[in-house]
Amino acid sequence: MRQLSVFLLLLVLLGGCGSSVPALQSPVEGLEFPEPKTFTTPEVERFSHNGIEFFLLQDQELPLVNVNVIVNGGSWMEPGEKAGLAWITGNVLRAGGSEQHPDEDLNELLEARAASMETSFGLTNGSARMNVLKEDFDDLLPVFTDLLKNPLFPQERIDLAKTQQRTAISRRNDEASSVAAREFRKLIYGPESVYARSIEYATLDNITREDIVGFHDKTFQASNLLVGVIGDFDPAAIRTQLKEAFGIFKEGEPVDMDLPEVDYEFESGLFFAHKGDMNQSQIRMGHIGGYRDNPDYAALQVMNQILSGGFSGRLFREVRTDQGLAYSVFGTYSSNVRYPGMFFAGLSTAAENTQQAYEATMAQIRRLQDERVSQLELDETRERMFNRIIFRYDSYARILSERISNYNLGLPEDAFEQYIEQVRQVTVDDIYRVANEYLQPDKMKVLIVGNRNLIDDQLADMGPYREIDITIPRPGAERAAVEGDAQAGREWMQKVAQAMIEEGTEVGTLVTKGTQHVQTPQGEMSLEVTTRTRFPDAMTMEIATPMGSQVIEVADGSGVVRMGGQEQPLPSEFVASMVDEIKRDPVYLAMRADQLEATLIESDEYIKTIHIGGEYDLTMKVSISDQLPVEISYSQFEPQQGRDVDVTIVLGDWTWSDGVRVAYDQKQYSDNEISSRSQISEHYID
Repeated sequence: MRQLSVFLLLLVLLGGCGSSVPALQSPVEGLEFPEPKTFTTPEVERFSHNGIEFFLLQDQELPLVNVNVIVNGGSWMEPGEKAGLAWITGNVLRAGGSEQHPDEDLNELLEARAASMETSFGLTNGSARMNVLKEDFDDLLPVFTDLLKNPLFPQERIDLAKTQQRTAISRRNDEASSVAAREFRKLIYGPESVYARSIEYATLDNITREDIVGFHDKTFQASNLLVGVIGDFDPAAIRTQLKEAFGIFKEGEPVDMDLPEVDYEFESGLFFAHKGDMNQSQIRMGHIGGYRDNPDYAALQVMNQILSGGFSGRLFREVRTDQGLAYSVFGTYSSNVRYPGMFFAGLSTAAENTQQAYEATMAQIRRLQDERVSQLELDETRERMFNRIIFRYDSYARILSERISNYNLGLPEDAFEQYIEQVRQVTVDDIYRVANEYLQPDKMKVLIVGNRNLIDDQLADMGPYREIDITIPRPGAERAAVEGDAQAGREWMQKVAQAMIEEGTEVGTLVTKGTQHVQTPQGEMSLEVTTRTRFPDAMTMEIATPMGSQVIEVADGSGVVRMGGQEQPLPSEFVASMVDEIKRDPVYLAMRADQLEATLIESDEYIKTIHIGGEYDLTMKVSISDQLPVEISYSQFEPQQGRDVDVTIVLGDWTWSDGVRVAYDQKQYSDNEISSRSQISEHYID
């Protein structure tokens, strides 16, 4: 019986509940609506002090003041072996508090004032935000700047942030769309590129507190900061307040925001990532995009809207609505300021429609090059774009944010107005020209994330492909060399096999029934479990729970859990861990006794200790008197902790049935703490 199954059970019990939503009532006719308010674009005031650029926008609608600090610098600066450094810095900066206001003191202060302070780092920029009531602004502004200038970075908060990120790493393959987005970005920019690399367990382990302090000190210099303030403030007084509060920062050296170039070659390629818990396929196809300063930027954006502009785009109309080949379909031609964007089309489709959906999407991309769009389609697309513009300036906050962003990226203040005018000038010929100049359907990278068992024949028809391994890398663990007597080890494993399996017995499917007691935060939970194990990699567990029967099934590298008439796939990492546990079963080890790398490493009057190497890497203690295992120990990787956990299984009450001996009493310990106990009542060979 296996402890992992209980964790899966708890996940289903906690996450499988749903709720129904009542239908919306029909609109009431005859209502009279007031005239919509007019919106006048306000003026943004700007001034400089001590190397910091300040942007002020007064808004007296609510008695609030919001301060937003933009910090030049981000994850692109961190060494590859320390990926995650920027994220941890942004997380712990706020969570750890400052010298004057440590974490819990700061939390209590902000809660009492109904205020918030948050910090974070992304790829190219960091951000620090404070939102307070007008009456508390004078008191909390110095607290905010002290937090940014003098963070504590306590080690316990760093450890907690790493644990949170390890949990995220362990779950990163759960959603197929996330897998597709991540792996396609690696295909475009390169797996080690600053624009695509992933945070891994090993890179987290490499990050020290000194690294975090150094990253903070390099980025939080006055010359790297832009400060935007919006809200109900006194224009005459706030300049003085900001100069005094932010005066604690030294001007320092600005971060050079000349980001690395992208080494990209236009070439075709089909790539596949196997995810065995899927009945759909996620597809991405495309290539590198461009820069914002491209003179054809406006024409490319209009072309993109024609192709993939929401419900009215060609991809949605043709591939999803008319042909019914996609659950969702989308795309973009992005053009960034500091590094090139991407062009891609993406869709989610039923597994059986994978090839057809890909071909239908490719046909729409080629169509842009083969025939000119009609003037009507261009006009309607442009009208939709303009209709959405009214939401761009629907708040003062958006206006201030765009003003700061334009300044920081080196764009003119009226960059958006210029863009709109350029969109007005785009012609049918422009769309045809940029489609043929910038789109390269014959040199696109195509990524399919799906279940090989369902689409293998389609992949073969689509051409040669390269498989991408999405297995989450585990941190390297150094294993001490095993010294001992290999001959004696093999001999003792033969004795174990003879003590456990009668000669001539064929172990097909081993069935066990019994009770599993599991330790949970709420106390011990007891479950009636029937397990059918087909060695070496298949198993079915029937678990009686207070909410009904649950079935967990693992076979052919994938797994499902069924309960209440519903079926849910198991994450591949859980399936792999369950298969590992099946292979460590004493019965399976006895079945393969003559093939194991067994070494006798220790012996006393009562116990022989044998190390079994290779894929098993475990230690078995065997009773000399009856030649049966009494204990199995190994290290098992725990994804959410991002480390190996020491597991020990104590075996007793060995019982014969159908020519096989099974330990009817099994206690499992994790890091010396008991985690579960299995008491088997019967077993047989099916």
